[in-house]
Amino acid sequence: MKKIMLVCNAGMSTGILAKKIEAASENTVKVSAYSESEYKDYLSDVDLVLIGPQIRFLLPQIEEAVSVPVQAISPVKYGMMDGKGVYEDIKSLIGG
Repeated sequence: MKKIMLVCNAGMSTGILAKKIEAASENTVKVSAYSESEYKDYLSDVDLVLIGPQIRFLLPQIEEAVSVPVQAISPVKYGMMDGKGVYEDIKSLIGG
């Protein structure tokens, strides 16, 4: 099972999106959401880090801190809480 980490300001709305992504994947991926201040404590065995559009300016800093692919979530998909759309992005980034 692939492990995906979502990183945002506080983790609230991103937690909702995490559940929608898991549902869209039919629970074939494990998605966890963390704030930008705590994500470094939970990086073990993560396959991909997705960052919320509100902190996409931190993408270079997060890329330096991790050894897995990092991608910003589409603002449209994030705003619509489009779990299926984000899951499709995940499959194109790391396979399904």
